[in-house]
Amino acid sequence: MTPRSQVLTVAAILVVAGVVDFVQRIHVPRSAATRDANIETRIVADAPLPLASARERLQSWFPVQQQRSQDSQNDSEQQGEYAGMPDRADIGGWRFVLRGVFDAGPPFAVLDVQASAGGTIEQHRLSAGDTIKGVTVERIAGRRVSLSDGENEIELALFIDPGDEIAAAKEQR
Repeated sequence: MTPRSQVLTVAAILVVAGVVDFVQRIHVPRSAATRDANIETRIVADAPLPLASARERLQSWFPVQQQRSQDSQNDSEQQGEYAGMPDRADIGGWRFVLRGVFDAGPPFAVLDVQASAGGTIEQHRLSAGDTIKGVTVERIAGRRVSLSDGENEIELALFIDPGDEIAAAKEQR
C-alpha cells in the first residue's frame, strides 16, 4: 500500500467512526416512534402531607427565614394599620409616605404628607435636617429615611431586601 492509499483508508475509517458516533449519541430522529423514549415516571409523594408536618419540614430547611417571618409578625402587631408597608407610617399626627430617595448629588427624599385624619396630600422634597409639620428628617441613607418628632423615630424604606440588613451589619464592623 502506498502512503496515499493508507491516508485515504484511515480517513475513510475516521469518517465512518464519526458517522456512527453521531447517530448513536447525538442524532435525534424526527419520528417519535423511532426515538424509543422510554421515560420512567415515579410518584414523588404518596399522599398530601399534613400542614403541621409540612411546616416542621420547612422550618428545618429554612430556619433563618422562619425566624424573620416571626419577627415581621411581631413588628406588624406593633405597627398596626401600616403593617407590612415599610414605606409609610404615622408620626406626629401626620401620615408620611416615602415615594423616592435620590442620591445623585446631595441626597433628598420625596414624601407625601397627609393629616392622619385624612385631607389633602402634599408632596415634599426633603433633605436630611429638614423639618415639616413638626417632624424632622434625621438621615437619608441608601433606600432608607429616618423621621423623628422628638419622642418617636421611625424608619421608612423602599424596596426592602433581606440582604440589606446583612450588608448593613457588615458595614458596621
